[in-house]
Amino acid sequence: MNRRTFNELVGLGIMAGAGRRHELNAGQSPAAETPARLPKWPDQTYRRLLIDTHVPDWDPALLAKFDPVDYVNTIARAGFQSFMQYANSHVGLSLWRTQLGHMHANMHGRDYFGEVMQECKRHGLHALAYYSLVYDNWAFEHHPDWRILPDEGSTTFLGGRYGVVCPNSPYRDHSLACLRELVGNYDFEGIFLDMVFWPNVCYCAHCTARFRREEGADPPRIVDWDDPTWRKFQAARQRWMLEFVQAVTRTIKQTRPITVCHQYATAYLNWVLGAPLELRDAMDFVGGDFYGGPAQHSLVCKTYYGLTRHRPFEFMTSRTRNLHDHVTIKPFEELRTESFVAPLHSAAFLMIDAINVDGTLNHGVYDFMGKVNAQRAPYEPFYGGDLQADVAIYYDKESFYNPDEQKMRFGQLRAIDKCPHRDAVVGLARILREAHIPFGVVTNANLDQLTNYRAVLLPTVFEMTADQAAQFRRFVEAGGALYSSGPSSLDRFDKAGPRFMLEDVFGVRFAGRVGTVWTYLSPQDDAVQKLLWPQDALSFGGPMIKAEALPGAKLLATVTLPFVAPELGNAIGSRFGAIHSNPPALTPGTDPGIVLNNFGKGRAVWVAAPIEIGTEEVNARLVAALLRRVLPGPYQFEVDAHPSVEMTLFHQPAKRRWLTGLLTMQQQYPAIAVPATVRVLVPADRKVTAVVHLPERKSLAFKTEGPYVRFDLEPFDSLSMALVEYS
Repeated sequence: MNRRTFNELVGLGIMAGAGRRHELNAGQSPAAETPARLPKWPDQTYRRLLIDTHVPDWDPALLAKFDPVDYVNTIARAGFQSFMQYANSHVGLSLWRTQLGHMHANMHGRDYFGEVMQECKRHGLHALAYYSLVYDNWAFEHHPDWRILPDEGSTTFLGGRYGVVCPNSPYRDHSLACLRELVGNYDFEGIFLDMVFWPNVCYCAHCTARFRREEGADPPRIVDWDDPTWRKFQAARQRWMLEFVQAVTRTIKQTRPITVCHQYATAYLNWVLGAPLELRDAMDFVGGDFYGGPAQHSLVCKTYYGLTRHRPFEFMTSRTRNLHDHVTIKPFEELRTESFVAPLHSAAFLMIDAINVDGTLNHGVYDFMGKVNAQRAPYEPFYGGDLQADVAIYYDKESFYNPDEQKMRFGQLRAIDKCPHRDAVVGLARILREAHIPFGVVTNANLDQLTNYRAVLLPTVFEMTADQAAQFRRFVEAGGALYSSGPSSLDRFDKAGPRFMLEDVFGVRFAGRVGTVWTYLSPQDDAVQKLLWPQDALSFGGPMIKAEALPGAKLLATVTLPFVAPELGNAIGSRFGAIHSNPPALTPGTDPGIVLNNFGKGRAVWVAAPIEIGTEEVNARLVAALLRRVLPGPYQFEVDAHPSVEMTLFHQPAKRRWLTGLLTMQQQYPAIAVPATVRVLVPADRKVTAVVHLPERKSLAFKTEGPYVRFDLEPFDSLSMALVEYS
């Protein structure tokens, strides 16, 4: 390592901040002297940019044409307010002058990072740093002992281009030393730490020794959520990653008090990554990149809204369809819609581009992205406030696994990213969005926010704790509404046998499971029957929970099995009901399928299966109707609009107004312009004085309609926002 031992270089990193900062920053303007037009970081900075620079140095052409003057000038002309410059990348090469890391050979002594920091200051851009952790090809190649070691035969180990290293190895000290050096020697306002997760379950010597030391056992190789040792191992993986992230943040903050954000796209990824929601406690605000389109982005934004410690949170996506395509840019209307998800949630939007291998940028792309920025910028002065919603979807990160993968070696798992709980969360978000029911998200990390809502939805929650169950019980007892599906609140470790911790709230007692690959719900209630008409049952592709109804509970539907069990069908003897399908039995079953129950001052509806996962319109119609049955209006808002339109409402009490946002998320472009009629709930002690369309501040006609103020929006093909002002 450049003639010095690893320990000597770590020592240099500790002292780097005091010794070299002024030398490397000669001529740079301090943050206090930045241009007056610069918006406050991060509070008022909404147009942000990151340019992926995962470029190696094996060929002299790589990054050879990098010109920081043209680079930053191009970014500034496109209307961005902040820029996040790579300090290193997944390749593991440093783009700053370092005595600890390995510098990119094609810099030839230059300081790419420092030059960009200078240019950002000159152009009035907030200067930020990007730093890749865990994914580090240089460390992977030169320190085999630092490598993450997967289970033999694992299909999830990335391999190929990506070298990943273990934060339980000496890599931890190396990365902390490098961060001390970087943060101490350069003047920038914030840093984003990428890839803070386990790409694989690691069985390296460092992880094995640590688990033996802490738990007195070898790390198990069999995935078994009923095995106490496996559960301890998964808890340890999450604890180790959280401790690493906390150490990173602490190291940075002790060196210089800049903002710190870690990759938080892991919030919606499964258990393998070992990244708990509590990572947010080591961040000033949360942020992460997603590529699933505006509906996915909207759900993520609602989740981030409740989890972030500081607003605005940061939502990221790329100008290309995904990170594998270097050149194909999304159509303008699509990129505009994705970027408009941010103003819909008063969030910062970070665009991701990628540098050309020679170090240049495509100037046409920045003219294109400048048009997207120009359409979003006029709305920024109106951002902010508290999200107004009636319904909370409960999302439990500890339930992000697939029970069907029980008792298999990790390397043999085939459906590694299948998560029934997450699928049900996504399904409920779609149903609520299209039914225009105001909703937000609470999680196992911020359940204290439940009191902000009137109803909570529990979709197939596998890992509810007794404390969490007690919170839900108190919520309903005090007058809240609850919807639960599948095994939510099931305590499978109870000594007396599996039981629902919320059985008194649900009105049912757990009795096992019924059915296999196909089951039905048969209505026993006139309202449910009308909702399903002209069908006489609702299909579900899987088993259901078998339960016993408790006294006082109202039975709305029962579980009906197929005429013949699907697994018994065979060509010899033709023992099935129909060759293509599995029709229901001629007589409906008697086991409870949907149950309505009064509890305290509140009400609950329990469904034997997560029917919200189904994408059929009849499923959505039934779920929305069941929710409205236990949660009557008025709601925070109502909207008459096409199902593709999502509405949000933010209260800004200091300015005595509500901010309404409506975004059409049609899947084909160009979108067809659609009108909307909006009704916003107005408390009796307030009087609406004006409704103003944004951003042009055009007055709109309005009238009182019951407890609401009503106004109409002219047809729009993307975003439509308005202020409702009151006295």
